[in-house]
Amino acid sequence: MPPLQQRYYDLLVDRIRADRYPSHQLLDRIESTFWTPQQVTDYVEVLIEKVNECHDPSHQLLDRIERMLTLTARTA
Repeated sequence: MPPLQQRYYDLLVDRIRADRYPSHQLLDRIESTFWTPQQVTDYVEVLIEKVNECHDPSHQLLDRIERMLTLTARTA
């Protein structure tokens, strides 16, 4: 069984994946739970999937993707 943090992260990712328009509160919450670089990568992939699903993607999602990519570039 994964550690509790991973289970919580997985729960949040599943909710984001299932919600057509995830709330900024939910996105803020998951961004505050990252413990591993893999979690950040998985999260960005989910956001990119969301952007690909829309003809007019949310600027909020695009901004979050850019912020996460900048974050990972700084820590690399």
